[in-house]
Amino acid sequence: MDYIGHKCPVCQKYFHADDDVVVCPDCGTPHHRECYESLGHCHNENLHAQGYDYQEDTNKTDEKDGMKICPSCGHANDSNHFFCGKCGAPLSPAQNAQQQQTPPQGAGFGVPFGQQQNQQGGNTAFNMPFMDPLAGVDSNTDFGDGITAGEAAKYVKQNTPYFIRVFNNIKTMNKSKFNFAAALFTGGYLLYRKMYKLGAIFAFIQLALLAVETYFTIAYNALYTEFLTVYSQSMSTGFFMSDISKYMQGLDATQLLVLYLPTLVEIARIVMMIVFGICTNRMYFKHCKKQIKQIKESAKEGENPETILQTKGGVNTGLAVSLMVTYLIIMYLPNIITGLM
Repeated sequence: MDYIGHKCPVCQKYFHADDDVVVCPDCGTPHHRECYESLGHCHNENLHAQGYDYQEDTNKTDEKDGMKICPSCGHANDSNHFFCGKCGAPLSPAQNAQQQQTPPQGAGFGVPFGQQQNQQGGNTAFNMPFMDPLAGVDSNTDFGDGITAGEAAKYVKQNTPYFIRVFNNIKTMNKSKFNFAAALFTGGYLLYRKMYKLGAIFAFIQLALLAVETYFTIAYNALYTEFLTVYSQSMSTGFFMSDISKYMQGLDATQLLVLYLPTLVEIARIVMMIVFGICTNRMYFKHCKKQIKQIKESAKEGENPETILQTKGGVNTGLAVSLMVTYLIIMYLPNIITGLM
């Protein structure tokens, strides 16, 4: 049984993933090992004669609790929260039950009471791998401007381990990482991450470059076809440089510009991709801090800023998909038009 989010009956503190827990063999009540040893017996020992069962009692009391317990760190959260206020992990409506069963009574290799102990002294049921949404960064870590790592995790939502680790490196060491997704999708990635102003600017530039390239591909289709024919013939004859040079000398300035244009556009696109890959994480870090600060300052009396963070942040998948569809339409438009001509 997974006891993360349950309380030790002795100290009344929630069990966390790395706690050393022992379980009473008679009623199944979990205790911190230190708490049990200090007490010297099960906290509910006086109820054993009445047939007390901890699991049945837990099922009853959980329904009365109106709190959401974080499945990662055991922190108790308000029922209207979607993410943990301590570590930023998503909160499910019910406990994320582990599939590991409690061993039979007496099968603890000398450890009371029915739970195996690992080599580090911890409980095997509590040291199973789990996703840490903060990537090992403390939720109270200051990211500057009064913003904590926990608040950043609530705003980022998707892929928080990556971004919280990157944000922490930027804050502590002034080092970032190359963002391959941003390099690949450039302006669309900014829109996906709700950086609407910058995203709109660079998405427009990206689409404009593609539109210009598409227009010239359609308008000068005959020239490109002729050039490709000369290129293929020169490759087969073995006189590539001389044949291409003679062909280019017979073109005017406009035709030369048209032939070089796709290469120039592609160079501009590659430069933009590299710049985005290098700079996007820093831009997103700055954007998150600015938005979180504004949300906290503008929260009305009685509103919970944490709840607003969880609803305002995240990503805009619909807008990103729409931009991608538009990009694909423009990119394949020349093939469609020239095929109909």
